[in-house]
Amino acid sequence: MPRLVRPAAAYMASFVEAMAEGYSRDTLRPETPETIAAVAADPAWFLGQLLEPPTTVVLPDGTLGERVPETLLWYVEGDAFLGSVSVRHRLTAILEQWGGHIGYAVRPAARGRGYASAMLAGMLDHCRANLRLERVMLTVNTNNPASIRVIEKNGGVLGDTVPHPWVEGDEGRRYWIALR
Repeated sequence: MPRLVRPAAAYMASFVEAMAEGYSRDTLRPETPETIAAVAADPAWFLGQLLEPPTTVVLPDGTLGERVPETLLWYVEGDAFLGSVSVRHRLTAILEQWGGHIGYAVRPAARGRGYASAMLAGMLDHCRANLRLERVMLTVNTNNPASIRVIEKNGGVLGDTVPHPWVEGDEGRRYWIALR
């Protein structure tokens, strides 16, 4: 049965396979053959970056921004990587506009099996047990009906629709999910 775990070496071979089949850690910056090769060449370094990330992040426009504290979990079955879900412990002004608290992604070969809904539900439980948040925000592109269903299935209430800050002509929905 699939479960949420901290990223670990036992899942790295499957993680690299997921990247090669089209899984991406970032919806704005897809993986390239070079990024996949770098992860495959030094999985210990990559895990270190995940578990102890730098304090800044390169934003899609190329500027540096503050990396807020977050918890990243992988969804696995046996030693197979199925997807990832993360929660940011607080929001910056940029994340309030786009990004929100929680993000998730399922590897292409595992889509359509309810894993995204299960990962989000598990992360909401994690938030209730470990964080002092009253509610969480999630953003989703209006052209992603599958993710909209996942968010709504987990109690998401549409707040508003906003223009995408980095993709001209794109827009997204901001959802809120109450935790308490």
